[in-house]
Amino acid sequence: MTNELSTAIEELAPDGLSPRPDSPQEQKSSKMRESILEAALDCMAEYGYASTTHNLVCQKAKISRGALLHHYPTTQDLMVAVIDYAFYKHMKIFSQTVGRLTDEDRKDRNTAIAIDWQQCQSREMMVYMEIRSASRTNPELRAIFLPRARHHDLVWKEELLKVFPEWRNDMRKLDLSRRLARSIIEGLVMSRELSRDTEAEWTLLTFTADLLRKIRIGDVKFPAPDAVEAFKEAASQPAKRPRATAAKSNSRSRKSAA
Repeated sequence: MTNELSTAIEELAPDGLSPRPDSPQEQKSSKMRESILEAALDCMAEYGYASTTHNLVCQKAKISRGALLHHYPTTQDLMVAVIDYAFYKHMKIFSQTVGRLTDEDRKDRNTAIAIDWQQCQSREMMVYMEIRSASRTNPELRAIFLPRARHHDLVWKEELLKVFPEWRNDMRKLDLSRRLARSIIEGLVMSRELSRDTEAEWTLLTFTADLLRKIRIGDVKFPAPDAVEAFKEAASQPAKRPRATAAKSNSRSRKSAA
């Protein structure tokens, strides 16, 4: 496996973070932008999205407000950069770590599930998920976040093809599998404080890793379209009251009449 990052991941890096080696000015500007983005992530991780202000970011980065506005003139500019930067760092570490796995760890043990689980608890992804949650009720943030998130999803899919070539033969299987894994892992992350059961978490992660291996080799199959439609039709039917309940109700009615 190669540890080189795909072009798609490199393109996620916010503007100004890839300076030319022979340009001291660009190097200086890049360091300043990175300091600002790191400070913004720290603030959101510590205080939350709603409580993070420009002044707070400036204090954390130890820069003037003018310096911040020079690189990110508007809140929208800063948020776009933070969102891309958080996902970029997540994907960079994930891709490089999975790239170092042996074929046995990658294909037979599905160790990438454990890697993804650990990365989803990182500062970057916790902030990313908080921004996603906040965007649900914040129209301005939603307009910023959704286009970026949809692009990130495409990059995620492209990167999986690169680091998991064994899935290339069935794109539908890959797409459904990655959505299943992502739903399980993010669900576990969101419920950590509620459950506080590490053993259960690792049991479910191990189960997920084995399930995805069985899906890949064909031992477990996703339902066919006709089965999906039948399930949807059944689920759309109004719930019927159990017979026993109806019988008890009729019995009570007869007693009342008597």
